[in-house]
Amino acid sequence: MCRFLAATLLLSFACLASGEDIFHESFETPTKSSPLQQTYGDKPSEIAANKVENGAAHLKLTYPAEVKKNLSYWTYKLTEPVPIIPQMETISFRAKTNVPVQIKIGISPFGFIYHGPGVKASPEWQTVTLKKAYDELKKWCENGKRNVKDGCVASVIIAVCNKANTKADILIDDITFAGPAGAKQAAAQEMFIRKTARARIAAISLIWDEGYRTLDNTLKALDEAGILNADIACLPQECVDQPPEAIPGPASKAIAEKAAKYGMYVVGNLREREGDKTYITSFLCDREGKIIGKYRKSHKLPFDGDISLGNDLPVFDTDLGAVGMKIGSDHYFPEIDRVLRSRGASLIVWSTLPFPQRDEHLITTALRGRCIENRATYAVARYAGKLGYGGYHDRFSWTGSWPLGRAQVFGPDAHTIADSGHEGGVAIGVIPRRKLGGRARDGGFPTTGKFGLIAADKIPPAQKRTPNMKRVIRAAAIECDTNMDSLIEKIDACGKQGCDIVCLWEYVWYRKDEEVEKFKERNQKRLARIADAAKRNNMYIVIAGELERGFNETIVYDRQGKEIGRYTKINQTTSKKSKYYKAGDKVGIFDLDFGRICTKICADVGAYQIDRIAGLYQVDLLCLSTQDAGPYSEYIRLREAHRCIDNGYFLLRAAGGGGQTDHRTYIMDPWGMVLAAGQYRTNNRPLITTINLDHRPQYYEWSEKLRDAKNPVKHGIPEEQLKKKMYGRYNRPVAKGDLRAIVLKHRRPELYRRRKPKK
Repeated sequence: MCRFLAATLLLSFACLASGEDIFHESFETPTKSSPLQQTYGDKPSEIAANKVENGAAHLKLTYPAEVKKNLSYWTYKLTEPVPIIPQMETISFRAKTNVPVQIKIGISPFGFIYHGPGVKASPEWQTVTLKKAYDELKKWCENGKRNVKDGCVASVIIAVCNKANTKADILIDDITFAGPAGAKQAAAQEMFIRKTARARIAAISLIWDEGYRTLDNTLKALDEAGILNADIACLPQECVDQPPEAIPGPASKAIAEKAAKYGMYVVGNLREREGDKTYITSFLCDREGKIIGKYRKSHKLPFDGDISLGNDLPVFDTDLGAVGMKIGSDHYFPEIDRVLRSRGASLIVWSTLPFPQRDEHLITTALRGRCIENRATYAVARYAGKLGYGGYHDRFSWTGSWPLGRAQVFGPDAHTIADSGHEGGVAIGVIPRRKLGGRARDGGFPTTGKFGLIAADKIPPAQKRTPNMKRVIRAAAIECDTNMDSLIEKIDACGKQGCDIVCLWEYVWYRKDEEVEKFKERNQKRLARIADAAKRNNMYIVIAGELERGFNETIVYDRQGKEIGRYTKINQTTSKKSKYYKAGDKVGIFDLDFGRICTKICADVGAYQIDRIAGLYQVDLLCLSTQDAGPYSEYIRLREAHRCIDNGYFLLRAAGGGGQTDHRTYIMDPWGMVLAAGQYRTNNRPLITTINLDHRPQYYEWSEKLRDAKNPVKHGIPEEQLKKKMYGRYNRPVAKGDLRAIVLKHRRPELYRRRKPKK
């Protein structure tokens, strides 16, 4: 009997020893930050505790008299997601609680939340366990039409079952993912495989010329992409030069067959006929050759001609992640990109053709800026010219070449991953799979609130111009100078050079609540000196920061030194604990005697919507007072450049010296070009430049004589006259007005709004 008991005990110990933890959080080390974050449900009226103490996470919450959900989620976010693998047997935590709690699992990158079991209130420790974790989470993913092989556990959620006036006191300990022996190593190996997995994106540049845009050449390009093991191949706009056809139709079916042959996704683009309407349509073929989605070009500019438009900005699910598409002149409407991203797209495919103005700087700079703004990967399929055409072989040609474009893949950090060059071909961009992902969802802009104008039916009129309005101005930006005497001297120097407006740095003249009153008189005297300088020099001055009222704001002084308005920082950095705390609910737009300006401050750069509102108001000049020191200078420059381009304003950026040599104060134009910049780590004098506010990017069309020619490159120029008339004055587009004003007329705000979830 003793031997039997001993053997049984040894077997039990062996069984216990055979299991191991894939992940374990025991809350042994106290942390400064709260261990659990509320992510859903009723908000407590008081959080007495959300901290690690005595070896557990302690939540002590009081809920108000009125609650709506009777539930609130408190999320523990894993530092590194854990892949869902067959060896994941249980997920659990221990709880000592005076209210019922449940376990829920956050699954990334799908955004799913699995709803697990719970326990009732008890003064004793209880274990809340999700059994057969892999099987349960696999079913959950499959029900959401996702492959569990791509899923990870990103968080464990403690769901608190609260009621009105509940006082919840909860201890959480030992969050554990357990499995058999070897499970931890299996999870680590799976994570390594996922981290090293790559997606191959083929952006294709075909030849734009008579006789080259054939179905045969398109299919050959797809063969090349397939042989190069592309996961997705992207074709340019109207990749086959043919009359409109139905989709599916002969050309689209032939393209889809190549997708099936190579087991890759393909984005094609053709003119589509449906009834008596003609659309320009991108269609997505899956790895089996099925057409799983279509996007009809939804925006157009006058040069696009007589085409019908689609009425949706759809996003499609693939095993690479969610994919969005845009076409041609859709590029000029940045709302499209943002809506696609908000609807889940991690890859945006832009199929396009040559515009009348072949300005790659405007296009590429804006694209790279949107990559970092939207944190998305872009595949750009554009055309190349015929070999030797346009001076590609002669880079010193006085004509400066005539690039039509090229195929490119840009990463979320705006770096170029692949580039076909101007000669065209297939550019293969290899990107970590983890940088893609996401799933199609409902998203868009709200129609109310401080940014509701973006999706509003009407936008404000441009500022009225008077015959004598001054439009050529002198503008200045003065970087950080905390010595008031020196600052006033610099402002007066701007006045002596005839400046009309000066943008100053973001100042902080107090640190604590008690200093607001303590230094109030001193700070008001400082502002009075700024106002006097504005009057003395007959110019506008914009100053921002924590100046006198306890929160961060901008003050605009007019030429007489009078305060004409204030803007309260929207992304407020004043502590919420301050009794003076106040966040702005309105973008700072001001009409001056020479034009319209917008003001923003430092962390406001995180709200791209401010800049779009400025564009919709047709602002001439944006004044950015900032201590903005990150993330890094290339990012900052691209961010500001694309916003200038997309929103059509000049920028006065008054900053301080950063850690990188090109992180400076500067003045930028609506082409994203730097007109003036300070020097690195020096006591810079004011940056001053002359700005013609009417000198702005123009909208171009081909002349009426050439517009109807079959080939919009040669425009019907006979071969024998090509060398003589290809360049110079013979084949150039004609300016037809202000680009921003024309783009704004063709916006479709009804497409930018948040979708209502389907029931």
